[in-house]
Amino acid sequence: MNMKNKKINVLFIFVVSVLFLFPTSLTAGVIVTAKGVSFFEPGREVIAREKAIDEAKRAALEQAIGSAIESSTTVENFVVIKDQILSRTAGYLKNIKVIEEKKTEMGTFEVKIEADVETLAMVEDLDRFKKVLSWQKNPRISIVIDKDTDNNYLPAAKKSASILADKFKQGGFTVFKYAKEQESQMGLLVSLSLELSSNRSSYQNIDLLVNEISLSANIYRPDDGEILGTSSAVKSLPGENKLKVLDEGAKYCIDSIWTDLRSKLVKVWEKELYCERDISMIIKKIPSHEKAIEISNIFKSDVSGILDMNLAGFKNGSAEYNIKYKGWPEQLLNEMQMSYFKRKYFNSTIEKVEANKIIIKMN
Repeated sequence: MNMKNKKINVLFIFVVSVLFLFPTSLTAGVIVTAKGVSFFEPGREVIAREKAIDEAKRAALEQAIGSAIESSTTVENFVVIKDQILSRTAGYLKNIKVIEEKKTEMGTFEVKIEADVETLAMVEDLDRFKKVLSWQKNPRISIVIDKDTDNNYLPAAKKSASILADKFKQGGFTVFKYAKEQESQMGLLVSLSLELSSNRSSYQNIDLLVNEISLSANIYRPDDGEILGTSSAVKSLPGENKLKVLDEGAKYCIDSIWTDLRSKLVKVWEKELYCERDISMIIKKIPSHEKAIEISNIFKSDVSGILDMNLAGFKNGSAEYNIKYKGWPEQLLNEMQMSYFKRKYFNSTIEKVEANKIIIKMN
């Protein structure tokens, strides 16, 4: 065996040894110790001990998340995201051991614990929490062309949609390319309608073709098509080249409606984002009726935005739920895909999302 191969083998043995000797450092977890304190009254030491342990859990998790959150989000969002993570300690802590406990003369019960913090799961959820916060602040839209638009006007309408999309993105909006199967992720749709009417007139023996270009933008929900706001503008231009006139007139109209459309869209978004809506959810592969009831209770007690959730029916391992929810369906799905939820309750696969109907399967 030559010297080069010997070095490779030695390196391989060293790497394998490191994997066995230090598994915790190479998995996405860290071991931390933390202390919790709770005041107690005589005869209520057991309750005080549990409260102290809960405080120690939060302290253990806070040690691990502080730097990660501070380095990746703004101060404005720090408290919100931190509270979301800390309220879900069970989803990120494991192998919790009480290594010291005592009562003090000050009337407190002190507990010190050692625990493994699943930092990878925590960071993944941090990204999801940031996504939700971003979604709340930045309206999510897709721009579509009204289906009744004349085929001759489609090129100008598409150019107008591109101009409007650029304005939205510069204004902090998130703009999606429209896809029917992803309507639930888009939030709101803005439909552009472009029309042209032309009339000939004579002025001082000069024959003129006067074109009137009208553009309207309707804001509506993808699921039911209800128009929630509209802005429109009209521009008159002379000229024989209708395509050129259309482009110029449509651009003028976009500039004219922009301020009003943006204002209306923000107001509609804020209203829609926090409005109460009915969601139908079907969960497949549930092992029993008792488990189906348990899932309903889990959602009502531990999922943000759930106002009420009732089991409508259970048959052949599939449960149908009627949900009163404050937010978009995608926000609900986003929380179900968080690591804390999957670790604490159950993992699932999304099969279908259509308007306010969700179908998922337990893994």
